[in-house]
Amino acid sequence: MKKIKLTISCLVILSLITIGFLPSVQSIENKNTILSTDETIIEMIQQINKPLVSRYLNSLIDFGPRYTGSQNCENAGDFIYEEFQKMDLDVEFHEWSFQGFKSRNIVATLEGNDLSSNAIFIMSAHYDCTPGSLGADDDASGVAAMMAAANIMSKYSFNHTIRFIAFSGEEVGTYGSYLYARDAYKNEDNIVAVLNADMVGYADSTEGGKTIRFFHENRASWIAEYAITISEKYYDIVDMMVEDMPNYKGSDHQAFTYYGYDAVWIAHHDGYKWSNSPDDTPDHLNFTYLTKASKILLAVLSELAIRPINVQVVFKTPLEGYRHIFNRKKELPITIGRKWYWGMRGITVIFGTTMAKVEVISNEEIDHVIFCIDDNFIAWDSEPPYEWYIEGKVIPPMGRHKLQVYAYTKSGDVAFDEMDILIFSYQYQYRKF
Repeated sequence: MKKIKLTISCLVILSLITIGFLPSVQSIENKNTILSTDETIIEMIQQINKPLVSRYLNSLIDFGPRYTGSQNCENAGDFIYEEFQKMDLDVEFHEWSFQGFKSRNIVATLEGNDLSSNAIFIMSAHYDCTPGSLGADDDASGVAAMMAAANIMSKYSFNHTIRFIAFSGEEVGTYGSYLYARDAYKNEDNIVAVLNADMVGYADSTEGGKTIRFFHENRASWIAEYAITISEKYYDIVDMMVEDMPNYKGSDHQAFTYYGYDAVWIAHHDGYKWSNSPDDTPDHLNFTYLTKASKILLAVLSELAIRPINVQVVFKTPLEGYRHIFNRKKELPITIGRKWYWGMRGITVIFGTTMAKVEVISNEEIDHVIFCIDDNFIAWDSEPPYEWYIEGKVIPPMGRHKLQVYAYTKSGDVAFDEMDILIFSYQYQYRKF
């Protein structure tokens, strides 16, 4: 089927703290009929239905328990790969091995049509489950929602590149997503946002049936805020609201956060007592809810992928997951933080002083860049290259901290980036006075 091309007709200003977006009113040309973007997204939403999401979910369930490294998991991965191929997406296996496990992530790419943009938006879910479980909600539901969205969105074109990723290794330590995020960081992929759907198939209350939750760290709060706006916009069609929640680290979104990307974990509102057990079966799911969840995820991802990005700021050094000894860098052993709950994955270790450098990507003139530690102003730079030797203000920055940077355009848009650092330095500004 010929892809429908989205074209920009005019700009509407919407300010977001983390990334300066300039959302636009866009149009779609389809058989000589001009439709607004809203109408086209509604058109996509309405193509998501219960038979579509049920087919993907039940197909995964038919493989039986999909423990990472098992033949069932391998067969399920082949199925997902083949389904992405049928959608005419560029699909590949991302193979990984870690801590005695060997498996594959499946990555399907829908290239953006804005040649000036290298931005990437990701929707992900994990297709593995624990031994003896069919993983209907955890997480065949997320895979079904992702594949349903991919099925519909593959027929359209968007400004920015979209990747649909099915991870393995989540239940053994979020290994697949960790290694994918690490490789993406090494490749300097410009991943703007990650929507990770993990357990989106259950509701047993009126409130729960109309609510989906976005869990995140502070740096990704803009994604949840944007999703709330989109859920309000399409509420009459989808009947689903987004609820903003504090972060939970035990899902695949966290790996991206460790490597400096903005990511959210998306899950249903109501508690689910059958997760990771033989009772996690389709008969416990609410397929009406799963269909609505798939619709709102499609709407949020579509809106993100058509919006021009006005300004971004990204740390280029120090490098995430490396140890830096007086500006000499060496990658930390990957065994550090092999489990998600260690909290050491992707952490940057600094001995002495190291240069912080950032890249600012913007369509307009930059006024200044501010460097901070733990939300405290330290240094100001008004001209490129934007860089600063990391040091404290009134005391040495010993221990674990957040290194942060803000970039301000002349018009007042703001972009933000941060990284976790473990620093051992006696350098501070006030020692000079």
